[in-house]
Amino acid sequence: MRDAQESVLSEMRRWGYRHVITPMVESTDVLELGIGAEQRRRLFKFADARGEVLALVGERTVPVARLVAGKLRGSALPLRLCYAGPVLSTDEGGFQQRRETYQVGAELVGAPGPVADAEVIALAARCLQASGVQRYQVDVGHAEFFQGIMDAVKLPDEVKAQVRAALAARDFVALEALLDKTPLRSAEHELLLRFPALRGGSEMLETAGGLVRNKRSERALAELAEVQKLLVAHGLGEVVSLDLGAIRDFDYYTGIIFEGYGPEVGRPVAQGGRYDGLLERFGRAAPATGFVVQLDLIWEMLTRAPRPPALPQIDAAVAWTGSGLTTALKLGSTLRLFGMRAVVDTQARDQAQAKAWWQAVGAVNLIHCRSGATVSWTARGGRTKTLPPEQVAGRLAGGLA
Repeated sequence: MRDAQESVLSEMRRWGYRHVITPMVESTDVLELGIGAEQRRRLFKFADARGEVLALVGERTVPVARLVAGKLRGSALPLRLCYAGPVLSTDEGGFQQRRETYQVGAELVGAPGPVADAEVIALAARCLQASGVQRYQVDVGHAEFFQGIMDAVKLPDEVKAQVRAALAARDFVALEALLDKTPLRSAEHELLLRFPALRGGSEMLETAGGLVRNKRSERALAELAEVQKLLVAHGLGEVVSLDLGAIRDFDYYTGIIFEGYGPEVGRPVAQGGRYDGLLERFGRAAPATGFVVQLDLIWEMLTRAPRPPALPQIDAAVAWTGSGLTTALKLGSTLRLFGMRAVVDTQARDQAQAKAWWQAVGAVNLIHCRSGATVSWTARGGRTKTLPPEQVAGRLAGGLA
């Protein structure tokens, strides 16, 4: 999983995102500024020696927002930041399915509009590729489309919250039972029941436009159409679909939202969206958008594949005997300086024992050091050669076998 993490972070850095480290522990007073009551309920909480109530973070967007509004307050916007780390939740039956998960995320702070939205979605897609996922789909929606519908229907706030929760869980049976108890007109009732099925290509935007009569939802559809065009320009037209029925469980999302799925995984392996109001809660108003990649789910998916991910290849197994230990240690250091993976044996072995150890290690090359002057070098599938140590290092670093 560490290789997948480094590959994802490397992809983010190629797009200009700088790595930051955010705390694992936050004050509950800080978290209350960023997340709702239901998300706070799921946190692990404890008190420190002064009696202050602290919590282990359940997501890292809020800590990044606090960082941008605090220590990075003097930095010019936009800021492109990335991070990696675990998050914890007491709710094993929810989305996470386990108490601790590991995320890699990116945040684009200070950039409004469709171009920034499309950049973050495109980056998320390329990060899935970088992690080893070759087949994936990205569903893109808009938080304001649903909010416009909720503004238009006359329901108590607690009922609206229940409708939102049922849609977020895609519990359509509960949704229908809930709506049957409301005084909604038939057209409004039908719209909310059809809402989860508003998925597809650009033609779906026209269908959705015919169902709503409020400016908030109409603006959301216009923004969604623009982002879709930009994603085609990013080369992602074939893997992006539109999903207006997507509801995120964090209440700070204000615009474009999205989820990325891999094969045979019913839960999103990446998700994110725009949250323009969050930074203002920490004293630095700025538009922002971002996403996280769920590395645990990525790793589970890759290990279940017909061809699981291979372990990192070891370039050289360096064995030794007699007075060859010093040569072996120096040669191992030299190969690592050239960026190669080299394992130096911890015990003396003769040539036959060294070959057996080499096979067990699975390295590409075997180097057997018998003295400081000469070593024997065997490449996988090749003949054994006797050469000075510096020549072996030079040939391996140059890719010669």
